[in-house]
Order: sequence, then C-alpha cells, then structure tokens
Amino acid sequence: MVRKTLMINPADTVVMLLEDGKKGDTVITPNGEITLLEDIEFAHKVTIVDMKKGESVIKYGEEIGYMLQDLKAGGWIHNHVMGCERGKK
Repeated sequence: MVRKTLMINPADTVVMLLEDGKKGDTVITPNGEITLLEDIEFAHKVTIVDMKKGESVIKYGEEIGYMLQDLKAGGWIHNHVMGCERGKK
C-alpha cells in the first residue's frame, strides 16, 4: 500500500510518514518509490536514500543529526540509529 509522507525541503534525506506504515508498504519520493523496511508509526522519519554511519541526517534542509550505523532507504530514523549533539553542549 502507498503511504502518505511529507518532505519539508528538497535537500532532505528523510520524509515524515503522515500515517502508520507497515513493512513492505511504499512511499513516493523525488528519488522514486521506496519500500518500508519495517513497521513505522505516524509522524516518524524514513530515510529516502541509503545512508552510511557518520553521514548527516537532513530535515527542514538542515542537519538534525548523524547516522550511528548504515541504513538502507526505507529504514526508520529514530534515536536508535541517529545521534544528535543538540542540547548536549
């Protein structure tokens, strides 16, 4: 099933789900159709490009964190795979 998403800025590497998504569902992005790799809840982020450990996660056209591990397009972006220094310094 195709799920609705929101992309804030064309430079973003993530989209936000506007409804719950199940593993195998798809989202349409400027990079083409992406298949969700796991169940992802409403309002959570999904990577739309393959990302490597240490790469910046971009939302709103700005860096919001960095990858703690490699993740394929369609993966769930949350604090288990993304680090952030905001508020720690």
